[in-house]
Amino acid sequence: MKKFLSAIFLITFAINGNAQVYIGGEISFWDNNDDHETTISVIPEVGYRVSKRFATGAKAGYGYSKVKGVDTDSYIIEPYLRHIPYSKNGFEIYWDGTLELSFIDPSNARSGYCLGIGAKPGIGYIINGHFGITANLGFIGYRHCERNFKHPKYKPGLGFSFLNDLSFSLYYHF
Repeated sequence: MKKFLSAIFLITFAINGNAQVYIGGEISFWDNNDDHETTISVIPEVGYRVSKRFATGAKAGYGYSKVKGVDTDSYIIEPYLRHIPYSKNGFEIYWDGTLELSFIDPSNARSGYCLGIGAKPGIGYIINGHFGITANLGFIGYRHCERNFKHPKYKPGLGFSFLNDLSFSLYYHF
């Protein structure tokens, strides 16, 4: 029993010896007067770097859009598991296995939800010991929306999207 507990302690210490907490997220604002469209989103993120190759975290946030007179509030929760297959000189290539949970409330229709499961490829660069920047370059997977619910970002079905799902984030590592 002592050997078993010692092994668990050593494994836990080895994992936590490389662990690193990070916070960051995305903030966006877009206003198009010609098409009468405005979008704003704030999506904070917190993560835990378990090892050199793996991290886990979650995004949770709020978005607002006004398109052709229709106001829409969006709420998102997105836990993920990140795998980093390549890392050299601060540059990283990764993919996030993610679960998307979104609640959308438009002013002209009933509220609805969208669920997604898939992968988000990305690249990152660690600027120094505390700051880093990442870019998620799309979404590959499946999305389902309630009762044929329509939303510009969350289109139901199986496939990939590299235009609607592009995002950049700035991080602070502890």
